[in-house]
Amino acid sequence: MSKVPTLWRAWGVQRRVLGALFLREIQIRWGRRNLGFAWIIAEPLLFAFPVITMWSFIRNPYEHGVPLVGLVWSGYLPLLMFRHATSQALYVVRSNGAMLYHRAVTPLDIVLGRSLLEMMGALAATLSSFIILYVLGQLEWPHNFSLMLVGIIYMAWWSMAVALLVAAASERTDFVEHIWQPIAYMYLPVSGFLYMADWLPTQVRNIALTIMPSLHSYEMIRAGLWGNRIPAYYDFPYVTLVLAVLTLIGLWVVRGVRQHLQLDH
Repeated sequence: MSKVPTLWRAWGVQRRVLGALFLREIQIRWGRRNLGFAWIIAEPLLFAFPVITMWSFIRNPYEHGVPLVGLVWSGYLPLLMFRHATSQALYVVRSNGAMLYHRAVTPLDIVLGRSLLEMMGALAATLSSFIILYVLGQLEWPHNFSLMLVGIIYMAWWSMAVALLVAAASERTDFVEHIWQPIAYMYLPVSGFLYMADWLPTQVRNIALTIMPSLHSYEMIRAGLWGNRIPAYYDFPYVTLVLAVLTLIGLWVVRGVRQHLQLDH
C-alpha cells in the first residue's frame, strides 16, 4: 500500500510531461495562425472528403453489395491514422532531442506525445466526418456502434505499436527513412483499406488474417457499421495477442534509443 502514493505521483508527473509535449507539438506545427489547433481535425478531412467524393463519382454506388461511400469512409480514415502516426515517428526522438535534457522526459514520452496527437486528430476527424456524412444521408447509423468503436481503437493500437517500432528503428539506422515510404505504400493495398476479407479466396483470406492485424480492425469497423448484412472475419484473442507482443517489443526497443541518438550540439 505504501507504493500507491508513489505510483500516483509518478502518474501525475507523466501526465504533466505528456500534456506539455502535446502543447509544444501543437504550437510548433500549427501555431496560432488561421485555424490553429483545428488543423488537427481539418487536415485529415481535407484528405478524406476529396477521396470519398472522387470514388463516389467513378465507381458504382455498391461494391459487392456493400455501400461504396461507407466502404471508403471506413477504410480511408483509419488508413490516414496509420500513415500519419507512423510517418511522423521517423526521427521523432532525434528532432526533439533537446527535450531529453529535462530529467522527467524520456524517449517514450516524445514518441507517445507525437503519435497520440496524430491519433487524436484522426479519431476526431473520423467522428466529425461520420456526423457530416450521416447528416447528408451518405452513411447510415451503425448497427453496432460499440463494435465499430472497438475496431477503430484496435486500429489506433496497431498504429501506435508500429509507430514505436518505426521511431526506434529510425534512430538506429537512416536506412529506415528510405524504405519506410515504399513499405507504407505497399501496405495500402493489403491493409484491408478497400476490400473485405470475404472477397478473398479462403486460403488467401486465412493468410491475410494471420499476417495483417489491420484487417481484423477493418472487419470489426465494418461489422459494426453494417451488422449481419455482411460476413465479417475477426478474432479478438488473436489480434489482441499480436498487438500486445508488438507493443512490448516497441516499448523495449524505444527504451534503448538513447545510446543510438546523434544529437546536434
